Amino acid sequence: MLYGQFLRCFSRKVKAAVKVPNSKDFTNRPRSFDRNFPVHERKKAWERDGVQKDEWFRKKYAGVHAKQLAKEKADPYGKRASHIEKIRNEEHRNRLQYLQHKAQYAKKDAYQGLKANPLMEYLYGTNSVLAALTANKREYFSRLLYHGSLNHEIASLAKDLEIKIEETDKHRLNLLTDYGVHNNVTLECKPLQKMEISHLGACNPELGEFEYTEVFFGDQQPKPRKFLQTATKEYPLGIYLDEVVDPHNIGSIIRSAYYLGADFVVLSRKNCAPLSPVVSKVSSGAMEVLDVYTTDKPLQFIEKSKSEGGWTFVSSCLTKDIDGSSKLSKVELQDLNTMVQKSPVILVVGNEGNGIRTNIINRSDFFVQVPFGRGDKATHVDSLNVGVATAILLQNLLT
Repeated sequence: MLYGQFLRCFSRKVKAAVKVPNSKDFTNRPRSFDRNFPVHERKKAWERDGVQKDEWFRKKYAGVHAKQLAKEKADPYGKRASHIEKIRNEEHRNRLQYLQHKAQYAKKDAYQGLKANPLMEYLYGTNSVLAALTANKREYFSRLLYHGSLNHEIASLAKDLEIKIEETDKHRLNLLTDYGVHNNVTLECKPLQKMEISHLGACNPELGEFEYTEVFFGDQQPKPRKFLQTATKEYPLGIYLDEVVDPHNIGSIIRSAYYLGADFVVLSRKNCAPLSPVVSKVSSGAMEVLDVYTTDKPLQFIEKSKSEGGWTFVSSCLTKDIDGSSKLSKVELQDLNTMVQKSPVILVVGNEGNGIRTNIINRSDFFVQVPFGRGDKATHVDSLNVGVATAILLQNLLT
């Protein structure tokens, strides 16, 4: 029985998973390579229309480039094209202007790179030029150069002084001022001549005058000078700068001195920065209106001013800079305001790094120190900028 069932299972027809082709399947079917290996290609537009390629393009575009047609569709009113043309023209003008400037200032010989005029200097900045024209202390003015609009007050003063006014380009002003912040105005003028003095003389508070001795080609001539008197200032106050070599610091000190009410500034001639256009710019023009003297012999200047004029010299320095054998007395900041009520005073400030020289400190009457606000805590910031320290001391002297 089991054997019969087994035979019946194997005798049934089994359907094939894959239909095997036979000769009947190939009789009515066309045999071609393309049918068995179809290649799907996208027909070109001219093929779909049944025309040649050249004929189709001539009929479609009629000589118009495809990119040009696309631009016309994207910008139907021509606004984008007009804007691009405007930018292109502006770039072209700027390029031409740059080439003209480059050709104008090109170095063609060995002498062309020198300063425009070694006998002149070029003040720059609105306040510096305005102060120089108002004070009129310089020997002469040559030209006033400007770019754009000119300040009305400066223009009026220049016309009164019969100064030639020239409009120029900004590049030339940059070259003349060594790329300083010139505010589009530059004054070509004679350098400011400092008056050399030997020493300071006696002071008369009733007339509001003090005496100084001018040195001119070896001759010494005493001259009177008025000084400012206020409710807290009965005697004159001056500042002596010893080896201050940074023109920015000198400009800052002159500006503070003029604003707070000091009467003059004295520079050591050999080792201080000169009164340059940079100093005038930093001082905001105060260099043109404040009296600035120079002395060739600082030690003699101090000794004679003390003996003949009764001037009191106060040096600004740190306690560690004082020699142990020195007889200098220290004065506190709050006690400075009484000094200018009793005698004429000279405040001495020194070099940015080394301070006042020892021989000048030893010839002073007092020394003062701006207190360190952080106690005895050690730090790498152990001093103030000389311009800031001078302003603090002047404020305490004059209030």
